[in-house]
Amino acid sequence: MRKAAGMLGILVLGFLMGTASSPYLRAQGALYATKQIAQADLANLPGQEALIFSSTWQPGFRLPLHMHPNGHEFTVVIEGEQTFEIDGVGTKVVKAGEVLYTPPNTAHFGRNATDKISRTLVVRIKDKDKPISVEVKR
Repeated sequence: MRKAAGMLGILVLGFLMGTASSPYLRAQGALYATKQIAQADLANLPGQEALIFSSTWQPGFRLPLHMHPNGHEFTVVIEGEQTFEIDGVGTKVVKAGEVLYTPPNTAHFGRNATDKISRTLVVRIKDKDKPISVEVKR
């Protein structure tokens, strides 16, 4: 009986700790969240489209090395700062209010190397029939 009461007490304590800590666990969220907020066919550039994405980067998050087939990319840092590694360019640190241009077919990755959240707005102009990005293996 005493053993059963002890087990029940541990179960209740575990439940209470889990319930109390769940808001903190949910508050951490994903390391990277991105949302497409606009898409438009470019009438004066047949076969081309413009895409706009809004992204939130948690501290320490890093994208894999990738490129955008025939796609131009403009990254506007809205909050915080981002560090980018771009083939042929090297390391670029982009702060809030600054813009980074990445040419088509250029291997690169971005990361939040800070201890604070960063937010970006990304504009891509690309061939409609090409993927947005392709991972680069080395």
